[in-house]
Amino acid sequence: MASISFDKVTKRFPGSEVKALSSVSFDIGDGEFVVLVGPSGCGKTTLLRIVAGLESATEGRVLIDGKDISRVPPGDRNIAMVFQNYALFPHLTVEHNIGFGLRIRGVPKAERKRKVREAAELLELDQYLDRRPGELSGGQRQRVAMGRAIVRRPAAFLMDEPLSNLDAKLRVEMRAEISRLQRRLGATMVYVTHDQTEAMTMGDRVAVLDQGLVQQVAPPVELYQNPANVFVGGFIGAPRMNLLRGTCRGGTLRIGDRPVRQKAPNMGDGEVLIGARPEDVELVSPESEAAVLTGRVALVEHLGKETHVHLDIDESLTLPDGGNIVATSAPLAVPQEGAVVGIGIDLHLTHFFAADSGLSMRAH
Repeated sequence: MASISFDKVTKRFPGSEVKALSSVSFDIGDGEFVVLVGPSGCGKTTLLRIVAGLESATEGRVLIDGKDISRVPPGDRNIAMVFQNYALFPHLTVEHNIGFGLRIRGVPKAERKRKVREAAELLELDQYLDRRPGELSGGQRQRVAMGRAIVRRPAAFLMDEPLSNLDAKLRVEMRAEISRLQRRLGATMVYVTHDQTEAMTMGDRVAVLDQGLVQQVAPPVELYQNPANVFVGGFIGAPRMNLLRGTCRGGTLRIGDRPVRQKAPNMGDGEVLIGARPEDVELVSPESEAAVLTGRVALVEHLGKETHVHLDIDESLTLPDGGNIVATSAPLAVPQEGAVVGIGIDLHLTHFFAADSGLSMRAH
């Protein structure tokens, strides 16, 4: 396998003044599984296509094992790409689909059959080798597409939203299958998705992109527990992080006109953004000393082991796109819709961001 490095990669498409990618720089280790995640249009697929050679960078370099491949033709990069539409030949059998690339490269028939058989066994497709794609399920077709990549023994695997066409149950199964396969092969894998659940459950590290900029590259747990900025904090996590406006004066935090009884972290006076995960929000009596603000129950979502309670609060306390407050509650302790409740926030588990830059104020 191979390491991949991005060195100030910038992409500007012809006729556009907006950069699709802006000075992207980070490294992917040999055998590492890195997920690129972010909203639509953030640049993640463009970055993947630049690695594959399907797009060229306007500025900067991509290196594989320290070698600049920016001018190397796609077919000579020893990289396999798996697309979301599978790109299978409908008239060919599974065996011939998996072995197609080997046949084009002139690999002898006996060796080709052996490699196809090995890949098919690895993916539990050996009993389907004589079938055509139209006779397979979505998950089986996805495995055929992966088999065609595996059989080449590439330096790295690139996957562009490979599970987006599958139903929810099959997506969960295939997530686990791809993760197991990556560990078994010891493969370097770069995986693009807009689904943060996929990103958090699959990657050794996750690169979060927004508007062509890399916001943070870190292991999933670190992204969740220590987001670098407001965007990462709000994007990672479901339901999303609650964001409130606050002010700090003399070490005491205020939300609106109400002082928070707990001391704020060591920060200067001024405005601050407060991020609280739904599981760190407690529903209490409006008269309780633990209540830092009040809200009205707008919606209750029962999810079995837990319940999401959506609360309408004073709009001046939230960001323009912040919406309401969401609290995670035990199923047996849920107030009814329309009830007014107190909202408690544990500041020991709260994230603080600079109001102007959005950067985290937590000590790293």
